[in-house]
Amino acid sequence: MLRAQQNRLAMFEAVYSYLKENESAFAGTNEFVESVNMLRAKIDGIIELEDKRSSVAKGRTNLKNETRTAAVTAGTALAGAIFAMAKKTKNITLIDKSNMSYSSLDNMRDIELVLSLNSIKDLATDNLEALSGFGVTNEKFLEYKEMFKVYFDALNSRESSKAIKISAGRGVAALFRETEELLKSIDKLAEAYRTENKQFFNGYKPSRSIKDLGAHRKKIPESSSNVIATPQS
Repeated sequence: MLRAQQNRLAMFEAVYSYLKENESAFAGTNEFVESVNMLRAKIDGIIELEDKRSSVAKGRTNLKNETRTAAVTAGTALAGAIFAMAKKTKNITLIDKSNMSYSSLDNMRDIELVLSLNSIKDLATDNLEALSGFGVTNEKFLEYKEMFKVYFDALNSRESSKAIKISAGRGVAALFRETEELLKSIDKLAEAYRTENKQFFNGYKPSRSIKDLGAHRKKIPESSSNVIATPQS
């Protein structure tokens, strides 16, 4: 969540807390009571969507990193066996194609790594019988291929998580807009207490200010459209 959104969310919470603590002041106004309950629901919706967005992104990234490391390790081992076989048979072309180190694979972007691992797999498939003498049995080759597949699947899953993250982010933004509109309505409802209950009204106004929580600077004033007007003396 952006810091500006965090600041506004903190303001939403402050408004709700103040109204909940002083709900006896407007308990007889059903619209006011329902608006406060709706405010809580909007805040909870924002928090839920943001948690979903964050957890999905973090979880998929961790999974991709773990499977990538395993795939690079397997790819290095398989390429090393092919390289050793090619050196023994003096196959210059195969030597050149299989000359890959762990660091060279690990430093590749995902799209480059996928191409390289598939190339290594194809070379091994074409030379599987000869590779048995270099530690790559059929069973070992299947194990390496499975490590590649798990990594490829994790990449695809990560792309899906990006879509979920984007969707959740849009949902959060929409809820912020809806909450701002709801607060404008609550502002209007609070106007009835300007003279009827000055203590409640004057306590409500400060809760509508936005503080920059990250920089600990002075309050950021609400736009003129969102702040309850102060009577002129």
